[in-house]
Amino acid sequence: MTDITTLAAPANTDLGHAEEVIQSIYKQVFGNRHLMELDLNRSLEALFMNGDLTVQGFVTALAQSETYKRLFLEPSNPYRLVELNFKHLLGRAPHDQEEVMAHVRLMNEEGFEAEIVSYTYSEEYLRAFGVDQVPYNRSKQSMTGGRTINFARADAVDAGFAGFDGAETDSKLLYSLSTGDVPDIIDRKSVGNANSLTIIWSSGRQIGANRRARQRSVVNQSSMSATIRGILSQGGRILSISKA
Repeated sequence: MTDITTLAAPANTDLGHAEEVIQSIYKQVFGNRHLMELDLNRSLEALFMNGDLTVQGFVTALAQSETYKRLFLEPSNPYRLVELNFKHLLGRAPHDQEEVMAHVRLMNEEGFEAEIVSYTYSEEYLRAFGVDQVPYNRSKQSMTGGRTINFARADAVDAGFAGFDGAETDSKLLYSLSTGDVPDIIDRKSVGNANSLTIIWSSGRQIGANRRARQRSVVNQSSMSATIRGILSQGGRILSISKA
């Protein structure tokens, strides 16, 4: 059963409970990571304990921190990072490829901090958690816009009781989001180009009197991040990503 943790009183008047809330926030935002002392942010904790930060503000600040960037932004491809941001900050898996690509574009155009805020200060976040409730896994609950396949997608990105979300850097949902198929819960070995992806994108450069030409790139997950960055840096636009 999902534990729902709410700050029942201002943090500076209920310090014992506030410490429990802090631990719940770390666990949720950092995907069950066992954090070392150097990973903790005592300055943010002090602001929270003094009542200067809400749970919402604390969650946002931790997700924008150098520790979060080191554990999730730096090693992950864009799809995987967005999957984890949805899980850590909204408590659900992405609904579809369009939703993921909107966040990839946002991050490229406005930066990582804007990407984080787009979750934690969204209408969905406030409806689900308000300002004083710690985000939690909502995948087993009925949600507006939720679909049956999202239960399987949530299981696919679940690292388990003793797992850590940063243990894998490749997207676990990419094929499911690209095709609409139920994701495989158990990883399977594949041969040839079975794990290759086709990226359809429009060029940022005008070609003659024609519209911007549609381009096609076939990549694997390990090179997808560099390919997407290259396309976006040239003013291109990702139209779709699917199995090769």
